[in-house]
Amino acid sequence: MTKLTKDILLKKGLPRSNHLKNVKTLNLSKMHLETKDIDSQLFSQMVNLEVLDISQNNLTDLPGRLSLPKLKVVNLSDNQVEDVTVLQQFPNLEEVMYEENLYLTVSDNYKVCCLLPKLRRLNNKDITSLANHVRFVNHRELSSRVASYWEKNYKDKMPDEPTPAMIKSISKEFLKSVGKHVKYGPNSLKDFTKWKVQIIADDLISSLLGEEKRHSAPQSEKASSISDGKEAPVTPSKKQTQGESDSDVRSPSKRLRSNTETNCGATSQSKRLGSSAGADCEVASPTKRLRSSEVLTIVLSPKRSSKSQEGPCKSTSVMGTMLTPTKLSVRSTPSKQTVDRTVTSGKEKNTSKNKQFNLEPLHFLQSHSKDNERDDFRTQLWSCAFEPNLDSSSSKVIATSGGASVCVIDCETGKVLKKYKVPGEEFFTLAWTTLTMICKEGQKRKINILAAGGRFGVVKLMEPKVGLCYGEIKAHKKAISTLCFSPTQDTFLFTGRADASISPPCSWKDGVRASPGPCSRPKKVSSAVVCSGGATDACCDGLILRGPILRAAGSYDKRIILWDIGVPDHEYNFRASQLLTLDTTSTPLRLSPVPASPDQYLMAACEDGCFVWDITLKKQQGKRSYEVEFTFPIYNKESKDSDFHLVDGLAFLSDDLVVSKSVMQGSMYIWSWKKSFQRPKSKSSRKAQAHIVAELKWSETELPYLAPTTSIDGHCVMCGDDAGKIWIYDLQSSMAELDKGIPCKTLKEPTKIIDWPYPIARQEKVTESVINTVIVDPGMEYLVALTDKNIIAIWKIL
Repeated sequence: MTKLTKDILLKKGLPRSNHLKNVKTLNLSKMHLETKDIDSQLFSQMVNLEVLDISQNNLTDLPGRLSLPKLKVVNLSDNQVEDVTVLQQFPNLEEVMYEENLYLTVSDNYKVCCLLPKLRRLNNKDITSLANHVRFVNHRELSSRVASYWEKNYKDKMPDEPTPAMIKSISKEFLKSVGKHVKYGPNSLKDFTKWKVQIIADDLISSLLGEEKRHSAPQSEKASSISDGKEAPVTPSKKQTQGESDSDVRSPSKRLRSNTETNCGATSQSKRLGSSAGADCEVASPTKRLRSSEVLTIVLSPKRSSKSQEGPCKSTSVMGTMLTPTKLSVRSTPSKQTVDRTVTSGKEKNTSKNKQFNLEPLHFLQSHSKDNERDDFRTQLWSCAFEPNLDSSSSKVIATSGGASVCVIDCETGKVLKKYKVPGEEFFTLAWTTLTMICKEGQKRKINILAAGGRFGVVKLMEPKVGLCYGEIKAHKKAISTLCFSPTQDTFLFTGRADASISPPCSWKDGVRASPGPCSRPKKVSSAVVCSGGATDACCDGLILRGPILRAAGSYDKRIILWDIGVPDHEYNFRASQLLTLDTTSTPLRLSPVPASPDQYLMAACEDGCFVWDITLKKQQGKRSYEVEFTFPIYNKESKDSDFHLVDGLAFLSDDLVVSKSVMQGSMYIWSWKKSFQRPKSKSSRKAQAHIVAELKWSETELPYLAPTTSIDGHCVMCGDDAGKIWIYDLQSSMAELDKGIPCKTLKEPTKIIDWPYPIARQEKVTESVINTVIVDPGMEYLVALTDKNIIAIWKIL
């Protein structure tokens, strides 16, 4: 046995130092240590310790008063640890290893997920999705069952004015019986379930009695007893309870397996391209030069099971490969100079004084063509987003969606870097997130993941840098209209569902735009195709529908779902789970977490208004209705339905200021989130009048789904129109007044209006296009617009 001293700790610690407070990594493995060898007072001096390795010792426990506030990684493997609840004293732990401990079971894996709010890796496996399921979904279900058990069996036993003795007696009886009667999950988790039910029951009794819950931190969960002058009982060790739960004791050689712990979702083993994945593959060289009439494809059959998967989500890992396609570009008629119109006092004149928006037409691309056709000017392009930066440099790569494909493009060169295609699909929306993957060697690597969804209701997950579509989540039974990632939780993805109906030809009605033209209904193809070109139109009984969001004819179920997509491992296996369902009254068109409270509120622009939901996951309700509906002034006095607002545009200008747009409004509103949310609301309708601080003059078009966007610096608003123009509003000089919430009485004119440059394709001018969306990169170097004519227009900001 080796007795630990200060000198030994300094010798085993890194970086080398004469003071324990400077030690960040400590390796005490293979030293035959016992619990009594760990001096709490000595260890507490290592206030900056981040990594602690005490594996391959004889520890049965850890002292309960180790003050290690910055500890992130602890290795307890190959010891004799009996209980994991002692780890709750380290709330900042992100990774824990305790393999080869005889008395620890799968129930302990669930316990640490509850006790450690920042835990992401357990026993060398990513458990982000499992942890969120345990913390939120499992917690909600058990809380609901405990509350129901109280209501059914004990609520009536408690008189209106109970004596302390009666309260103590009923509470004691309830706490004793609830653990025996409330069951959930497989038998292998009964130890965890009983432990968790006891905590929830204690909290329920405390809340009913008006007592303060005994939690040292909002996210830490800790058993407490009824206030009777005694300390809370200590959870017995595994050895003490071994006679009661022999079935839970597992061999130390067994490892945590996400697909056997819970039925909240299933992860399919990913198959490498060319392996025995049960798919017929035709592989071609990515370097092959393609003529415009050629189509190079790799056909993969995704693993679509005919049987429903168990759990709250349906996810599969599907390996696909992206190839570099040929670029189909068109020439622009103007010379390389700024093409815009500056509005001053309502009059237009040519000028280039504002250097910030001197634009040079750079590239005009046809990268979403159906079947790689040169003359495809009908495919709709809907959504785009710049790739997040993994270093200090500004991102020049943008992802675009439209038709049957998703493209990744370098704005500087105009080169289409990657393209992913699914026949019959029409991608309406996409979003980026940055995850931390653990490589095979154990090293951490940041990766950018692209999620895209559309008509099939399936979210495709891709890592474009390595040319891989590694999986999919069967999120909805109908089309996905919009999706976005949480700005604070990298793996949290919100998806909005749409429903389709048929609209009359040559018109738009009830939120649907249509144009005439022969087409056939596309067949659903189960195989995923990665190719060098191709796109699809949204077809429905002889109509080419203009909008990705189609108003439902009946009372179909419309909803927003919060998913945890998980983090893929080095073999791209992943685990996804459903965390929350938000009911909507119509199709959601735009989603945005509220920047001031991104983990608490989600705002959505919908076909019948603007709504806000409480998305706090600690609440019991797994399915919720909206909290508030924001109302706006009537912009169409002749309309019979004065309350109807098809809000098709939503973007935050700052933490407080919101930009929204409604169909046929002819302008855009800037309004205060905080002042609007704090306004008195009708209890019956939950409506609140939006506190409008400014109104921006915009096009008089009646076409829906033209989305405004904002720059990352919070100074500019941009929106395209149906004439190919881009309206730009530089609000930097007005931000001080807008932030104060002082309403502006005059209609704000656009700073600039960029005209459609009429590019030439095959000796003919491309006429005015509808600008569906426009965006600028974070470095304010490129402006990108997507059109309804299969053209991606890229300008350089000079």
